[in-house]
Amino acid sequence: MLRVLKRIALLLFVFVAVAAAALYLLYFRRTALPAAAPHARVVPVISTIPGTSACWVETAKTFSNFSFGSTAGSVLVRHPAGDLLIDTGSSSDYDQEISGYPFATWLKLKALAGQLKPKVPLPDLLHQIGEDPAKLRWAILSHTHLDHAGGLMDLPRLPVLLTREELQFAADPSIQAKGYVMAVHTQKFPPVAAPTLRFDPIAYETFDESADLYKDGSVVVVPLRGHTPGSVGIFVNLSPVRRLFYVGDAVDDERGFEERVAKSLILRDSDNDSALANQIVGKLGELHEKLPGLAILPAHGRRAYKKFFPGGPLSCVAGQ
Repeated sequence: MLRVLKRIALLLFVFVAVAAAALYLLYFRRTALPAAAPHARVVPVISTIPGTSACWVETAKTFSNFSFGSTAGSVLVRHPAGDLLIDTGSSSDYDQEISGYPFATWLKLKALAGQLKPKVPLPDLLHQIGEDPAKLRWAILSHTHLDHAGGLMDLPRLPVLLTREELQFAADPSIQAKGYVMAVHTQKFPPVAAPTLRFDPIAYETFDESADLYKDGSVVVVPLRGHTPGSVGIFVNLSPVRRLFYVGDAVDDERGFEERVAKSLILRDSDNDSALANQIVGKLGELHEKLPGLAILPAHGRRAYKKFFPGGPLSCVAGQ
């Protein structure tokens, strides 16, 4: 009996050691990146728009008691001219959507993004904070990967803001075959020939192009090409001193831009252009140095959300 217990203890020890090593290699081990080329900052004029606020709508989480915990879901921007949903998390039918993939692809999708499938459908969460999904003006996706676009399947049809580059990427059969983009999700997107997001050659902060969605400086979109060809970041300016910059999967977490390190192996695997994606990390690091008070929110970096939304999930922050 004692011999059996010793063997069980040894196997348990080996399992924990292997799991710890895998976690280190897949998530914690990062490569230092060079600094971005210096870029002049164009300081925006920001006003406090009465009636604007931002709300954290979390559809799923993992390891929530640890600093490296992940989140998924949306940021809702309330605006007098109509409300905006930034990203949507995964579909509530996630398991069914990935069921037709070959086993190896299915296993990867199940083990990774599958850990962040919704516990409660997105529309139900929106209702809990007093938002009628049918009255949303827009949704904007940081990019079209399945764990950012899938929630559209649970929402009433609404305009989705995407660039031509991202629409072409999402329509690529080879990308869909890898499981990064679901063909069924593209039915919720605008046609490839009719992109709904275009950038103007107007510099904003450290970016050379921008799109001012409401034309009042409250929500400004900039390109973050690299993770996908049409990845974008979204500045939400609630007041001159209360601002967030939602950067999608440009970095895993705050460590990316604070320490200027490459993404974890888990997220790096889905980068469309690794060299360009690394340049974006450097650019975010430079922006963080210039604007340490700006809250940069990686899509899955739960610690960053908790700092900006001290009330936790389903709480809102206003500019006044």
